[in-house]
Amino acid sequence: MKKLPLFLLLLCIALSLQAQEENAEDLSAGRQSLFKNRTVELSVANINFNASNDFVSFANVFNNPFHIIWNIRDIIHDPVRMYKDPVEINLDDFINGFRFNTSAAIKPLSLNFNWKDNWGVGFDVGHINAWGNFNIPAKVLSLKDAANERIGMGMAVFADAGIPVFFHFDELKIKFRPAVYVPLFYTRPSITYTYKRETQNPETGVEGSSLELTYDMRIYSLFDMRQGMKQGLADEAWNIPGNNLGYDFGLCVEYPWDDSIDIGVNFVNIPIPYVAGKLNHYTQLNGSMGFDTSHIDMNGMLTGEISEHAYHFDDDGRTYGYNSTGQKIYRPFTMLVYANYRLPDSYMLALIPSLGFSINPLFLKPFGVEGGLSARLDLANIFVTTVGINYNDRVWKNSIDFILNLRAFELDLGLSTQSASFKKSWQGAGIGVNFGMKFGW
Repeated sequence: MKKLPLFLLLLCIALSLQAQEENAEDLSAGRQSLFKNRTVELSVANINFNASNDFVSFANVFNNPFHIIWNIRDIIHDPVRMYKDPVEINLDDFINGFRFNTSAAIKPLSLNFNWKDNWGVGFDVGHINAWGNFNIPAKVLSLKDAANERIGMGMAVFADAGIPVFFHFDELKIKFRPAVYVPLFYTRPSITYTYKRETQNPETGVEGSSLELTYDMRIYSLFDMRQGMKQGLADEAWNIPGNNLGYDFGLCVEYPWDDSIDIGVNFVNIPIPYVAGKLNHYTQLNGSMGFDTSHIDMNGMLTGEISEHAYHFDDDGRTYGYNSTGQKIYRPFTMLVYANYRLPDSYMLALIPSLGFSINPLFLKPFGVEGGLSARLDLANIFVTTVGINYNDRVWKNSIDFILNLRAFELDLGLSTQSASFKKSWQGAGIGVNFGMKFGW
């Protein structure tokens, strides 16, 4: 039994080498895969998770990973050895602005049918996508004069089902995915900050500074937040088809420019007017807080007396409401133009540059640039490795993805380091992981 994994590895290598020889003999016919794409395919447990910031990174807190591995025996007995002494955290990185981003995707089930790569149709069910971000601008953290400066805090969770199809029209390959989605939670940036470096108390003439923070947050939800999620979803289940469903679609068009280059354009979540998803329930959070140092009397502080004008905290609490017309909610939109450039006389190596934009109201600035460069090594459609440096969802991602395809079974694994700061993305300020399995023939 111990020899079985080694035997399988040698078999895969032999098959890969055989396929490469066939490719060299007949590149003109485009024979590049030992295993053809599956006719029937079931994708299960496809999971993706990302989280990053641009302040503290792995490199600020921990020793070099190679140092940890090299001294692993000592570290097991004394885990403190893995930390830097002292920890190197640069507060300037925080004062220059703080950005935290997170996203997750859970795709428990997808079924696809592919007829000889000429056309195909599938069914995606129960897919869930979530985004979240928290952004404090540099103008706020550096205590510069600001009036109603916005602090970003957006969050959204969607569930969807779709029917992906692909077909060929003349030389074009067209992918189309109509989808129906339900927003589960949604909130947009709604915190403002005002700071005056120089203020003066009109009664005493004392100079100081003042700060005011105001929040007016409305968190939309599929159910009444006063209920538990289980009970709330049970109560709203029958109302979802009539009240909450939204519709959009994805479209990808690819054209073979020549034998080495395919070019394409990919649209994700194209909105359809008047059929956006809706949420009726909401939770309202209102309040403000602030202080003004020009109203602080040092003598009064020594006796425990502080003027009521020096600070305030007004919390209106939370209120719950129901909007019968509903709040319209569209999913984030992305457009990317890409190219698939295969190196001359080789179907194994390819470069994939991309450039485009996204529109996502969850961020302080809804419009953002997208793009990057990836390189793919394809060994006969058995081992496929892709490395890339891309800027997606306002985050730099340095990724490596592996595909092990044994025709009846496929395993997808991926890992990335990421951050809204390009420098921090290489220092471990964030991480992304993905995992997926496919079965079929």
